[in-house]
Amino acid sequence: MLNTEITTSEGRSASTADTAPIRDGPNITELVVFCGFLMGLSGFSTDIILPAFTQMSENLSTSLNKVQLTIALFGLFFGFGQFIFGPASDRFGRKPVLAFGMGIYIAGSALATFAPDIETVLAGRGLQGLGAGAAPVIARAILRDTHQGTALARAMALSMAIFAFGPICAPLIGYGIVEVSGWRELFVLLGIRAFLMLLFNMVRFRETNLALDPGALSPRNLLRSVTSILRNRQSNYFLFCGTAAYCALFTFIAHAPRIYAQAFDVDGIWFALLFAFCGIGIVVGQIANRALLPRLGILTMLRTASLILLLASGGVALLSWLDLINEWSFTALMFCFNTSFLVVIANTATLCLDPHPKIAGIASAFYGTVTSLSGSIFIAVTVVVAGASILNWAIIMTVLTAISAIFIWAARTESLSFK
Repeated sequence: MLNTEITTSEGRSASTADTAPIRDGPNITELVVFCGFLMGLSGFSTDIILPAFTQMSENLSTSLNKVQLTIALFGLFFGFGQFIFGPASDRFGRKPVLAFGMGIYIAGSALATFAPDIETVLAGRGLQGLGAGAAPVIARAILRDTHQGTALARAMALSMAIFAFGPICAPLIGYGIVEVSGWRELFVLLGIRAFLMLLFNMVRFRETNLALDPGALSPRNLLRSVTSILRNRQSNYFLFCGTAAYCALFTFIAHAPRIYAQAFDVDGIWFALLFAFCGIGIVVGQIANRALLPRLGILTMLRTASLILLLASGGVALLSWLDLINEWSFTALMFCFNTSFLVVIANTATLCLDPHPKIAGIASAFYGTVTSLSGSIFIAVTVVVAGASILNWAIIMTVLTAISAIFIWAARTESLSFK
């Protein structure tokens, strides 16, 4: 672990890795913003239904545990979807594969809208997750098609900053819709959002994968590509770090409504407002990440962010153990947590993808699949282990963030791809 070197497959120096030729297509800023909205689809799809947990449980005559599984099941199929759509986008192009994914997502939204029971809602969420898998994996591949080195890291940070508006707006929008109409209309809105992304894809987006790989979907090539990713020290090392951060993120999202409701007796509009305030931390963190990357370097940003994650999680655990935690201190600590988890995720994704320009779709898919599946499985485990105990949940979070921090701080700076 202590001897991990960070390199790219081309072995280029920092001075030559800042930019890559940008292919003909839409304005590059517009392209990065589009990627940000694609990356935000999964987060928006998850956060908007959090204020509806109680109403869904009552309306469908089911337990809160089963409603929480709408997050886990979405994430599970989301992970599988990425591994399907990533290689497919290398074979057929980013544009048609994204269109197909959005079509599946819209079908899942329709199924959940008219669901008569929780099992049908879960089926709809599975379809949503499967279709949503096309969005971030193709977004990351598009960014890798058009950027490299520090330019890739900064483009990834900007896209993640746009992604961050989902956790701010989604709970408030979700609460408003639940109060005015009901939980079913949430899925109507999600379907409309996917349709707008599909429309932009068809009208404005121009293909960035100009070297289609006819063999991208063959089992032999898939195995060869995955093997090359796993054998690359930089990729497999930071894939592990990113996976730990994703598990912490997923368990926070899945448990937040229950923690606020059962530990602090906070529900409805107050939950939406406090959760939205936590989300502002994401924007703050990504603005800082984009601004400071050229000055401090990607590893310094990762180390700082991993330490903040650990301190925030440990703070919740300590205050819970001392029985001093309340909704205000919890929200403040999770605001700090949110400033940093996307810094870890964005930068570990960059370091995982950067050495693989010729298989950007598969590399993006593999990163997304491993992190999403791990996070989803972890939710299912923590729902049982942590239950309604905020202390148990906080201990789990602290262990996860400690593991991630230890590995990030142990990485060597020699041969760093970009400073």
